[in-house]
Amino acid sequence: MSPTPQRTGELPQDAAEDRAASPEAAPESGPSTRTAEETGGTGAAPPPASGGPEAASGEDGAGPAVEDGDAPAMKRAGSEDTAAAAVAEEEKEGGSGSGEAAGARRGSAAWRGRLIGAVVAMAVAGAAVFGAIQWLAAERLADRLSAEKAERLAVSTRAGEFAVALQTYDHANLQAYRDRVFSLSGEDFEQTYNEAFSPLESLITAMKASSTASIRGVYVSEVAEGRAKAVTVVDSQVKSTAGTRRMLGAYMELGLIKTGGEWRVNDATVMGAADELLTDPDGKAIGEPEPSPSPTKKDK
Repeated sequence: MSPTPQRTGELPQDAAEDRAASPEAAPESGPSTRTAEETGGTGAAPPPASGGPEAASGEDGAGPAVEDGDAPAMKRAGSEDTAAAAVAEEEKEGGSGSGEAAGARRGSAAWRGRLIGAVVAMAVAGAAVFGAIQWLAAERLADRLSAEKAERLAVSTRAGEFAVALQTYDHANLQAYRDRVFSLSGEDFEQTYNEAFSPLESLITAMKASSTASIRGVYVSEVAEGRAKAVTVVDSQVKSTAGTRRMLGAYMELGLIKTGGEWRVNDATVMGAADELLTDPDGKAIGEPEPSPSPTKKDK
């Protein structure tokens, strides 16, 4: 045989492209890289083994070669990566949920704060209103008591004035006496005076009587709805041609009515005196008993 160098057969175009794409796989192919002469000179490369570079590489053929024994480890690694991603997603979701819960708690706290503030404000306002109502009630009560006191004072003053005017007169000027009494009395008493006291005017004139009086006390029993009751206590002294008459502690009950904004006596009832003393023009007491004669020895 002649020592002519042998030429390797050309690989098919697909095999050449795969080989060019995976330059590191050529040395590892081992027996699969034979010359055309060893394969019978046909020039066709045998099909790659199932465990070759193409099967071990990824979809794009660029990944490293993986043997069949490494597949379970890759599956476990993939599962671990998936679990870690799920845990991270749960943590992310949990963090988002925690943020929402924290926001809800903050909103609830703010709402409670506003509610407490509103309740406190309402309590303060209620206390202020209650205090104002109490103050108004106290002021009204004070005004009412002051008005009642003023009314009782007016009744007492008018009753005392009338009692003194009724028992103070001068026979020389009975018209002034009548006018004074009528200025303090109502229509009903004017009629009573004309019926009861007018007949006495002639007697007062005949006896040249004059009377003076002073008020000792006035007791107001009731004041209501424009009517009042009072009792006066008066000391008086009447001088005439018959002598002197002293009346101490004379009681008189008066009924008053309010007309035209003024209190007037509408009824008068004499109730008697605590003490009465009569003296003649010479100052001798009238009505005192004569002293009884004492027994003597001769009478025995």
